[in-house]
Amino acid sequence: MRFFASLVFVCGLAAQPYPGTVPLERSGDLSLAMLAGIDAYLDRAALGREAAPPARLRELIGVVDPRRPFDAPSLGPAKTVGVHRVAPAAWPVLAGLDAEGIVWQPQAKAARCRIALDDAPNPAPDEMIWQPALLGLEPVGKGRHARREYVYRMAYPLGRHILGFEVQMVLAVVDYCAARQLPVTVTGQGEGAVVALYSTYLDERIAEGRLGPLPAPTPLWRNIWKGAGEITSPRLRRIAAAAPSPIAASEAHFEQMVEYCQRLLRGAEARRRAWWAKADLSSPAAWEKTRAPYLRHYVEEGIGAIAANPVGPIASRRLYDTVDYTGWEVTLPVAGDVFAYGILLVPKSLKPGERRPLVIAQHGLEGRPQDLIQPPDAKAAQVYGRFAARLVERGFIVYAPQNPYIHGDRFRPLQRKANPLGLTLYSFIVAQHKATLDWLEKLPIVDPDRIGFYGLSYGGRTAMLVPPVEPRYKVVICSGNFNEWTWKIASNEAPFTYLFTQEYEMFDFNQGNTFGHFELAALMGPRAFMVERGHADGVGIDEWVSYEYAKVRRLYANWNVGEKTTIEYFQGPHQIWGVGTFAFLHQQLRWP
Repeated sequence: MRFFASLVFVCGLAAQPYPGTVPLERSGDLSLAMLAGIDAYLDRAALGREAAPPARLRELIGVVDPRRPFDAPSLGPAKTVGVHRVAPAAWPVLAGLDAEGIVWQPQAKAARCRIALDDAPNPAPDEMIWQPALLGLEPVGKGRHARREYVYRMAYPLGRHILGFEVQMVLAVVDYCAARQLPVTVTGQGEGAVVALYSTYLDERIAEGRLGPLPAPTPLWRNIWKGAGEITSPRLRRIAAAAPSPIAASEAHFEQMVEYCQRLLRGAEARRRAWWAKADLSSPAAWEKTRAPYLRHYVEEGIGAIAANPVGPIASRRLYDTVDYTGWEVTLPVAGDVFAYGILLVPKSLKPGERRPLVIAQHGLEGRPQDLIQPPDAKAAQVYGRFAARLVERGFIVYAPQNPYIHGDRFRPLQRKANPLGLTLYSFIVAQHKATLDWLEKLPIVDPDRIGFYGLSYGGRTAMLVPPVEPRYKVVICSGNFNEWTWKIASNEAPFTYLFTQEYEMFDFNQGNTFGHFELAALMGPRAFMVERGHADGVGIDEWVSYEYAKVRRLYANWNVGEKTTIEYFQGPHQIWGVGTFAFLHQQLRWP
């Protein structure tokens, strides 16, 4: 009650900036302005992009698994259409994944092959025509996502892609035809035009690809990491729009593709171990010598990075004045229209010349810094428990950033625009945090060697993704997010995974084969690291969280720094508990 009684709302204080900054005069919702700035940056970055070369694009759509050769397709009952015998067919593609469709066999010896991802009109007498069936848009699962999106969601973090699977179906036919020295053309309309485009671009054995107009808009299942740019080839020819293929993939084919992904998921942990084989984790010193390539890969192929170019002043205005602390809204330039925004809380117990530890307090999805200080409603009060205000009342300097995961469908399309450029939302969040710390660590009240990070939910995701590239965070607390992350993203066996939710920005290409939460914690190590977990938190189950955290605990124990990591379970839901975590901050940041 003392907080509410002592809070002073004085509009006239807004003209009083924090020392060393200029008055903040922006009005309106600063979070919306932040999203607009990121959007403008992405629009500029997309100009003049060139498509990745074929060898690289193969990796980016997951055309990486060996195909199975075959002597002939497996044919069903045939009927005669003109000079062709037309039959339903299946042919092997990958281990555990077949293609299905229709094959047109000429009565005479075939002189050429056409792979028709359209309705295959007017076959020539000497053409052998293959019509692979593509996945459709039937809604499936708890999330009622289209089949194509459902497969995309589980394949993408495993380094595969629905487009890659379907290109492999086409290239399996190319293998068959090329072995018989039959020239190959590919035609496509609708979704088939997209598959025909990539198939032709990736494989020079295809003499020509004839594509109808690419369908618009571009849905999620056409998202390709670093895949921006116009694809051109002398073997590609644009044709008029015509009827798309009428052949729909069966339920059995869909289930085969799902099981292929789930099998990849079950092997993801072993592939991560193999990928980390050159990391020497025997000691902190040894790890420091071998960390660089892993950190570089994480930045370049995991979250992406933007070039910071902070031009302009840091601006602020006083927002809170209580018995215990003063608070300022702050904006900081980052790059072009991109800026950082947050609230700085300074305890009034601070003595002249004294430097105190700083804690970055991070909100979750759809949150705002104010939710952690003066909650606007009962839900925010319950979830966040005023933890930023409670920390400053304990004597810490606190900064609560505004992260751009707010306004629902206003921020999610930014991830969709960013991915083809090799960027993510966290490319911007990392740059915002760096710009913020550049300012905060130089304040005469902050001890730059005692900076901690504490975030809940999406803020807990920030705790996992930002500190690996920001060594100034000496203590990191992940609340309501730590998990066996690859299972959390791609498993179809648990109802709480992102496979079934509306969030589509959580999926990072090839993440499951490179960086889970243990590996991200290792990138931070041996800095102090803690997990906060409510038994009733619906983001996961204790068994998954404990399984992944046990790896962190073992690593720190092997390093003889076991006191620098812990996990606290509490009897509660998705919220800040603030008991063991507060004690951890006091201990690790040496305050008081």
